Amino acid sequence: MNVGFNYTEPAPKDSAIIEQVFAEKPNGGIVANSSFDLPQAIAVGLDGDIYKPIKCYELIKAIVLEDKTIEIAKGSGVAVGDFIGHGKKAVACTAVNTLNSDKDIVTVTMGIVIALGTKLYQAKVAHDTAALPIYTPSFVTGNKIVAGGGDTPVRLINGANLRRATAPIADEVVALLSTINLV
Repeated sequence: MNVGFNYTEPAPKDSAIIEQVFAEKPNGGIVANSSFDLPQAIAVGLDGDIYKPIKCYELIKAIVLEDKTIEIAKGSGVAVGDFIGHGKKAVACTAVNTLNSDKDIVTVTMGIVIALGTKLYQAKVAHDTAALPIYTPSFVTGNKIVAGGGDTPVRLINGANLRRATAPIADEVVALLSTINLV
């Protein structure tokens, strides 16, 4: 008997990022069109009259002093010319190898030891002792934003508890958002 039954495997669920929201901007805001998909809870800062994301680069391999490349998780939007920061140090990205299906290999020389799993941030300029995020963070996004969809209205959260393991935000950026906590 042919009943025409087809089974489609469900899409995998996304990991939970936001634990609790206790403050957000009424009516949200507009986030600029992006060249890569923006995950939920990515930090955004105002640039003129529109919000832009502060990229987060998660290390999938620890960095040692002599490393000339770093390995980061896919989906960060890393690009040649980005300044990658950790603490108060930021260096320029000079090449990106995206051929691997589970990581991006980025040519930078951090010159410091950084542990596996650490989240680096997109800095404004290269600097040895005074690097800052590319934009002053104001909010985290309340939902995902698909690349290439134009400027997008989104929910903007300025008070929340985020899961440390899954939130796409570096500790240095969280420190500038006084009511965003990593738990």
